[in-house]
Amino acid sequence: MLGTILAGLAVVTVVAPPAAASTRQLSIVQDDAAFLGISGHNPDAAIAEAKSLGADVVRTFVVWKSVSPQPESREMPAGFDPGNPDSPGYDWSVYDAFIDRAREAGLKVFLTLAPPLPYWASEQPEGCPHHVAGNRFLALSCMWKPDPVLFGQFAHAVARRYGANAAGSHGGSVVLYSMWNEPNLEHYLFPQLERRGTRTVDVAAKRYRRLWFEGWKAISISDPARRKNVLFGETAAISSPIDTLYAALCMDERGRPFRGRMQRLQGCVRPRPLPIGGVAIHPYNDHASGTVFTRSFSPDSLSAAYVPRVHRMMDRAVRLGRIPRGRGVYLTEFGFQTNPPDRRYGLSLDRHATAINEADRLYYADPRIKSISQFELFDVPSSPDENPANEVYTTGLRFLDGTPKPSLAAYRMPLVVSLRSRDEVEVWGQVRPAAGPATADIMVSPRSEGPFRPALRVRTSRAGYFQLLLRRKDAARLHYRLRWRSSDGVLFQSRKARAGRPIRYLG
Repeated sequence: MLGTILAGLAVVTVVAPPAAASTRQLSIVQDDAAFLGISGHNPDAAIAEAKSLGADVVRTFVVWKSVSPQPESREMPAGFDPGNPDSPGYDWSVYDAFIDRAREAGLKVFLTLAPPLPYWASEQPEGCPHHVAGNRFLALSCMWKPDPVLFGQFAHAVARRYGANAAGSHGGSVVLYSMWNEPNLEHYLFPQLERRGTRTVDVAAKRYRRLWFEGWKAISISDPARRKNVLFGETAAISSPIDTLYAALCMDERGRPFRGRMQRLQGCVRPRPLPIGGVAIHPYNDHASGTVFTRSFSPDSLSAAYVPRVHRMMDRAVRLGRIPRGRGVYLTEFGFQTNPPDRRYGLSLDRHATAINEADRLYYADPRIKSISQFELFDVPSSPDENPANEVYTTGLRFLDGTPKPSLAAYRMPLVVSLRSRDEVEVWGQVRPAAGPATADIMVSPRSEGPFRPALRVRTSRAGYFQLLLRRKDAARLHYRLRWRSSDGVLFQSRKARAGRPIRYLG
């Protein structure tokens, strides 16, 4: 990285990425409604915009129920082979088109094999659909005791259709898989807990372990090139995600191996190591609000500033031989709500733009973070229902009608200025869409409305990052902006930034 002083305005120290920093993170964008063409937005334009913003990967849920035949029957259709993607009854058309769009845009694909399940794929089909009071989503959906063996067959079908060895025209774009979504929530895996005599057993964690392993076995056979790219977890930030991860790895809530009767109840008498490709988490704050400075009041949650909790969990699991060494953490779903449109929760539009950049800076400093994520591109319709179980997240970079929020530009070119002392600031940023090293200008102004004048020219790393210390008497009072011109001559600018407090994990 280079820092060139213009007009002798400042003293600059170019800061190499510290040992505790990531030099490359995947940028994941997810917007199933837009990318799959089911929201009314143009799916080709949406995928193309994700690429233009600098995304590397687009994620989607491959919903088991949606592609399966007779999903509300309690008996599997006669003659149907769930492990064969060409078996009559499977309908992959929505995902075929998604894969084609991503390939056309030059994006890689991340598939999460997700619920709801067809009723016939439950170990107790008579329990489908099950009902949770006040939750409309579950009224016609089934999350009840999914059969791990049938789930493994579904994973075979997905990998055979979209993996590197796929016989058709849709293979080769998938770089990551994960199994299930937010297994620590009853919304997605039910039941969560059961009483067995005097003990309470986390049966959701036990079942998730089996689902994950059957899914991984299928990927290792049907898409062996990606057998080390199957993520584990996909946990929600609430509802004791660390406890669920521990239990799924045959460990109690303190990270100790299950013993005695609990070991037997959890199916952990001879726990096999799980060859995970990494741990996937969704580190939202409460109601996807707050910022990276928001404190958690729960010791077992996993919100934005508390990712080290999963690091400690993984370190214990490695020491016990439950998972391989050297695996990273993937933020696979994440964002902040805006107000408007959400009137109960969320950040102002300008604070939202700042918050997503602050999160980028926080996770950049962590070499164990392998991906960051933006959920979603467009807002979804707000729910008028006051029931929290029916809450939807308005975390998009655009409003539902397509109007851009300030965070759209902020996502494309993150910029964070952190106060080091009265006369010194750290300036960190990224030119996310750049293909390789890029040259950008740091602009400054004594006033928010400008005019902004060039202060420094920086050369980014191959991943688009730069980091430097700027010393001048008014450094803490200035307003900053990043400016970059693409190879085709389009001028892009970041949000306006001012020096704020240093960003670091809280626990």
